[in-house]
Amino acid sequence: YHFRKFSNDGQFLICFSRNCQNLIVYRHSCLSYCNKGINSDNQDEFPIKGQKFDGHFSQLYSLNLASGGELICKDFFLVTDCNCYGMFATATTPDSDSPARLGAIPNIPSMEKITFYLVRLADGTVMDERKFHNDFIHLAHNAGIFMYDDFVSILSVRYQSIHILQIRKAGIFVDVQT
Repeated sequence: YHFRKFSNDGQFLICFSRNCQNLIVYRHSCLSYCNKGINSDNQDEFPIKGQKFDGHFSQLYSLNLASGGELICKDFFLVTDCNCYGMFATATTPDSDSPARLGAIPNIPSMEKITFYLVRLADGTVMDERKFHNDFIHLAHNAGIFMYDDFVSILSVRYQSIHILQIRKAGIFVDVQT
């Protein structure tokens, strides 16, 4: 697994499968431990269950987000202020020798497909998705995407535009302005 990070409220541990095809979400499960007796000889021993990952975390779900030539961008993850939804991205590998397109800046690499997913973190339901074709967006470390409140801005390098989306409480992307 690739461990990404905890959600802002600390409830969910966000991970990706080794092949970058699946989103895997864990919830922290508190381990309770009590030592029987004050003068026990084994006070320094921790229970075997507490020494394993699954003693502290339980897997909520595994969700296949990437298909075909797409991979999950393991360096990209945003969470809404309400901690209900996570935003994830999949993309094809950039092509540095991409054909010229109307409105596109020449000599900028192109990704055949970039998809943003809005996932309800509690149960793994994909609420909405937004696709960009033959574009280039810096996904690593959220460099080309910024979230403020319930607004998301996405910088298209290839077309030199900013897409502003709003995330509604119902879990859908709404175009605000480009």
